[in-house]
Amino acid sequence: MISENLKKYATEKFEGRRELLAPVMPVIEEKLKQCSEEEVVLMKFLYGTMPVRDAGEYGFNLFLSYVKHALMLREKVAWCKELPEDVFVNYVLYDRINSEDITDCRPFFYEQIMGRVAGMSLWEAILEINYWCAEHATYEATDSRTASPMTMYRSGKGRCGEESTFAVTAYRSVGIAARQVYTPRWAHCDDNHAWVEVFVDGEWHFLGACEPEEVLDTGWFSGPANRAILIHTRNFSDYVKESNEEYLGKEGALYYFNHTDFYGRTKLVKILVKDENGKPAAGAHIAVEILNMAEFFPAAVMIADADGEVRMTLGLGDIRVRAFDGIRRAEAMMRIEEEDSLELVLREEAVPEADDRWQTLEIRAPKEVPVRNVVATKEQKERNAARMAEAERLRKARFAACFDEKKAAAYPEAEEIFHRAGENFEEVYTFLSKDENPNRKKLLFSLALKDAKDLKASVLEDHLDCEQGDLPEEIFRKDLLCPRIFLEELTPYRSMIRGFFEEETKRSFVEQPERILDYLKKNITFHAEEEYDTIMATPVGVLTMKQGSPLAQKILFVAICRSLNVAARLNPVTLEPEYYRDGVFHSVETEAAVLKDETESAVLTLNAEDGSAWKYYQTWTIGKWNGTVFETLNYEETAFNGKTLALTLEPGCYRLITSMRMPNGDQHAAYRVFELKAGEAKEIYLEAVKKELDELLEHIELPEITLEDLDGKAHTLNDLTKDGPILLAFLGTGEEPTEHVLNELIEIAEKWNAKDAAMAAVLRTKADLENTTFQKARAAIHNMSLYLDPSDDAPAIAEKMGIDAEKLPLLILALPGNIGGRAYAGYNVGSVGLMLRLMEEAAKA
Repeated sequence: MISENLKKYATEKFEGRRELLAPVMPVIEEKLKQCSEEEVVLMKFLYGTMPVRDAGEYGFNLFLSYVKHALMLREKVAWCKELPEDVFVNYVLYDRINSEDITDCRPFFYEQIMGRVAGMSLWEAILEINYWCAEHATYEATDSRTASPMTMYRSGKGRCGEESTFAVTAYRSVGIAARQVYTPRWAHCDDNHAWVEVFVDGEWHFLGACEPEEVLDTGWFSGPANRAILIHTRNFSDYVKESNEEYLGKEGALYYFNHTDFYGRTKLVKILVKDENGKPAAGAHIAVEILNMAEFFPAAVMIADADGEVRMTLGLGDIRVRAFDGIRRAEAMMRIEEEDSLELVLREEAVPEADDRWQTLEIRAPKEVPVRNVVATKEQKERNAARMAEAERLRKARFAACFDEKKAAAYPEAEEIFHRAGENFEEVYTFLSKDENPNRKKLLFSLALKDAKDLKASVLEDHLDCEQGDLPEEIFRKDLLCPRIFLEELTPYRSMIRGFFEEETKRSFVEQPERILDYLKKNITFHAEEEYDTIMATPVGVLTMKQGSPLAQKILFVAICRSLNVAARLNPVTLEPEYYRDGVFHSVETEAAVLKDETESAVLTLNAEDGSAWKYYQTWTIGKWNGTVFETLNYEETAFNGKTLALTLEPGCYRLITSMRMPNGDQHAAYRVFELKAGEAKEIYLEAVKKELDELLEHIELPEITLEDLDGKAHTLNDLTKDGPILLAFLGTGEEPTEHVLNELIEIAEKWNAKDAAMAAVLRTKADLENTTFQKARAAIHNMSLYLDPSDDAPAIAEKMGIDAEKLPLLILALPGNIGGRAYAGYNVGSVGLMLRLMEEAAKA
């Protein structure tokens, strides 16, 4: 059942890892003796290709469970038997999909699903399994920590990366080859997205995770994907036989493959890099960057071949190409729709030229030009709608049963935590109710809401063992008591760390925490080529393997401090480790204490005509040069105070980026590179690119439509707009595109209400009122009126505005006199803010 080629590959990979796996190798080799020949091959395959961090975080038996389950599927399940070997090991066997916590979940999913699809064809089973997924999980905006598939099942909600990881697990558990597909950043709106591809009859086909349709190769994201610059998938091995997929290269332990041309119009692009003498710069790194969230995001980084070239297939938008090799660097913009090649000349430049002047950019997004036309029939749509309604009913009923009102009533302040916990309700309750220790509530509320889904009471108990002393309450709660440091998995690291170090070493660390970094530098290594930088080792894992990424080592520094009762954190802007002493946080650098004196800092004051218009990661960012790239600082929680914002920064070279997204997805952007010297006070004025009203607004005559309010009273569109412009929104509550719109409304509610903007929300049924996100948006927005569309007028108004009526939500800027000013259909992150800008402009006209 296993080829000689796979045996050879697995053995070579495993033996090549022997030194890196040394801390756990004795256990691995002993347990391999108890495995069958086939199990040995697949275990070596996993250990030889997984991020090394995983070998320290998880035990041998966990991976063996994946191997045993995969071999059972290969032997007993017809569609799994037929898979090519490379597809089987990469897309059925493999345990890791994204950056999720690995748990022993495949047998559970198999038991849940296999009986349901018995007797079905592969095509039928794929569609049916996605309905099963929808019955158990749906979309929810949340942070970037990827919850495990079991956590998704037990909590019922997650972002797209978690939905797709969940669905891929469901497919792999029954022997269907599946993978997560990803656009690192969209070109037309500020976000990214992940979905699923399944392998059928020798080809890959796509679907929306937990968003079932009656046919494959369709979904609400088909249009956005048609406008993508790059869509890729990733493997943890290069055991790949013949494939027509474009190989993008290796980054860490991952191998990337380009699948953009399956979704939209593309062009094969050649980028040539030379040195100053005109010779090919073989081995230079070439980054393809997309302007998104007001930063240049590296969507792909490739290595130049012997001729100094890379070739890749990209969507027809604008990119920034950055080449670098040591301190030699070059960069340029590229308009792919008009160009198919670019030549860069590397020049020695330790620090970018800081000319302190604004440089403007006009960034074009790819246009939507569908390349495939898969459309469900009317009957299929009706069947899908009925099944989705039933899936929602089943999902809500299951999680309603998890909530114990009597137990939750004892802790009313934790009601939202209990609701978010889902099937983890009892873990939360067990921790809270064990005794009267007041730190229990403090610890629980120091965590992210998301942690309620998968926290373990036993882990939290480990972190209660600390003393507040004279620490301020907020510092104690957030920076000493709290188990979470960044986005790592929660582990009982305090007891482990206290038992790991000698008493004298621990006293030394407490006296001078800088010595912790000295220890890390001497004892912890990092092998970037064997890791996946999105996941980070836990403090326990780093100490076990004596390996960890720079970020994992910073997390370990904080963990050691907190374990020894020293308050510590990662700086929220720079993610550098800091410890708290004498009323202030002190930063640390490698071998010696570096207490940042005020005179060493610089102050940058940003001025703007309207500070409220400047939102970090939307209209502006600032990055600091780190020797290779401008690293974006995190000022997401920082807002202008009226017209000014003062930032205290370290001396260095910085780049400001501003971006104004246009309704068609294009961007008017500018950047400015400047230096800050120690003690300098500098001011910069941020000015948005102004566009004439006629460039932004359309003037389309709309048909008269009639909506009904919730009391059954009729209202015409003319009635709704008699007092001025309104946002007419036909919503699809519960679906990811509408969830984005509602979350955007919540985010900008203060500004929306200050402008007294009006919204007419059109629901499909009164049942939509029960949607949690809609309820939050309704509470946040003052001037929101609610309607139903019994006459189904949405298609008529959508047709007039040139948008697809079936892609909810439909957002129409309706002006007095039945005039349409602008419209969006479906997924367009940032559309609410754009509509508010246009409403303001229209009101002035």
